[in-house]
Amino acid sequence: MATAGEAFAAQRAGEYNRYIELTKAAFEKEKEAAWLLFHKFEAEPTRSVLFRSAAQLAFNCGKIREAERLISAALAGNPPSEILQQLRALNREVQENIEAVAA
Repeated sequence: MATAGEAFAAQRAGEYNRYIELTKAAFEKEKEAAWLLFHKFEAEPTRSVLFRSAAQLAFNCGKIREAERLISAALAGNPPSEILQQLRALNREVQENIEAVAA
């Protein structure tokens, strides 16, 4: 989370390259933590929060297919309704992006 916070500070400061670099680093850390909980359904909502966060970071740094996979992994669990809604909204953004690239 600290790395993601640094990334958003860089974005606000207009430091695009630093923002992407830090976002990718935050994504890798978040993704690793999320996959550690993939089979631990009793770890909800932490499990789905980690997958949602990793998916958002992946999307933010242009890793669209990775974001799609992480969303699917989150949905394979039992996310609480608020997280479920956020995952569905992010999934719509991901799908729109995929369609735009394909067109």
